[in-house]
Amino acid sequence: MNNNDRITRLLEKYRNNTLSPEEYAEFLGLMGDPDTFDLIDRVSKEDWKESRRILRDIRADERQPVRRRIAIARLFWGAAASAAIFVTTLLVWPENRAPELLSYQTGFGETRTVVLPDSSKVLLNANSRLVWNTDWLKKKKRELTLEGEGYFDVRKVSGIEFVVRSNHMKISVLGTTFNFRSRKGSAHLFLESGKVNLEIPQLQQQPVALTPGNAALYDSGKKDLRIEAASSLHRSASWVEGMLEFENTPLGDILDRMEELYGKKFKAGDPSVLEKRLDLSLPYSDWDLIRKVLELSLQVKLVEKQDTIFVK
Repeated sequence: MNNNDRITRLLEKYRNNTLSPEEYAEFLGLMGDPDTFDLIDRVSKEDWKESRRILRDIRADERQPVRRRIAIARLFWGAAASAAIFVTTLLVWPENRAPELLSYQTGFGETRTVVLPDSSKVLLNANSRLVWNTDWLKKKKRELTLEGEGYFDVRKVSGIEFVVRSNHMKISVLGTTFNFRSRKGSAHLFLESGKVNLEIPQLQQQPVALTPGNAALYDSGKKDLRIEAASSLHRSASWVEGMLEFENTPLGDILDRMEELYGKKFKAGDPSVLEKRLDLSLPYSDWDLIRKVLELSLQVKLVEKQDTIFVK
């Protein structure tokens, strides 16, 4: 049986939900093999109408929030999630139709594991949105936009670039793992493994290459880009491991982070308390415990009224 027949047969079994675990693994492998892109293109054109219907159903499911707690130990990626969006790798858009976008979003206090159509994985932090351009096979470029924060584990695909954009940065990625946060007027990129080139359109300078253990911090208001060496996941993206770590950090910055992640608004009766620097280690998923730790550390009370928490 040739590849064309095999892909067609596996697609039919996928639709009928009769794939065995071994066949599912084979199907994923065929979809991710660069040598089969042209073959997938032909098969998917024939299958366009059915694939489009499946996509609509999947996107309706994807709009439902997925709530979960982060374990204190390092999170492991689940292969089962890829089935939910896997069929998008089959789509080939008619030439007179603009490509659609896949959007993944989290609410306050929520994280979500996303398996992209190229089998790359993203752990999306709270209050974040990730958008994927579905014409990546045709354009031979994987393009995403991120608002918020995500931890990426990028699968290397020969000849197809992986690019993440935000309001402040453009990141060109090889097979690598990194954490990227872009909120308000700043961006933070930490590279755990591999290599990335980052560009700051506002600065109009040459791309900057990062090596593992480096972090890049950009303040758009000050137009200031800083590179920090000898960083770590624990220091730069502890949320991935289920904790929020703050080292010699002003309370004002800590509360800004709480606002980003949990949607809480804070108001201090004494503004000077916001300048107090703290070393804190907080469990990400337990807001009640975070509140108690803050109260004990600051010797204050956090009183919640409607949408605002008053520091007294």
